[in-house]
Amino acid sequence: MEVTAAYIISQILTLILYGFLGISYLQKNRNKVLIFNIIVDILHIIAMCLLKGYSGAAMGLVSLYRDIFLLIYARKKNSKNIDIFILITSIVLIITLSLITYDGIFSMLSILATLITTFAIWQKNVKYYKLLGIISSLLWMLYNVFIFSVVGIVLESIVFIFSTIGYIKEIKITKKKLGKE
Repeated sequence: MEVTAAYIISQILTLILYGFLGISYLQKNRNKVLIFNIIVDILHIIAMCLLKGYSGAAMGLVSLYRDIFLLIYARKKNSKNIDIFILITSIVLIITLSLITYDGIFSMLSILATLITTFAIWQKNVKYYKLLGIISSLLWMLYNVFIFSVVGIVLESIVFIFSTIGYIKEIKITKKKLGKE
């Protein structure tokens, strides 16, 4: 692996995006999660392109589409049909772009992670977002190994910890509300 200017810039952007991603797992409000994820999506697309991780970049585009539209329609009272439309079009985009950017079995890791995250963020329960974030994080960690993003590997490990902590906190809050603690 050659350390080029593009690689260094990608690693700096990766560092920044993972900071925002970690913060997203600590949010209690879906709109805030979506806002942080939009920032992450933009930085992710740029970093993946610099690393020539085109399936990862394509999944970033799908995530950006998904997160923007979910945020726009999150405030609508009768947005269930729109949410389903966003989910379906996101899945179609993921499948279509995965066919275009397929680069071996390891490129499927970013695709599977994006499918899981899409479902996680589509539904409105932040607890499930955090739970599925744990699985998605493991897949992104492996994808970062595939594209040789050292900073991505290290920081995805930290996001794994953030999402796990966020999920455990949600479980404790739920138990407290139910009077089981």
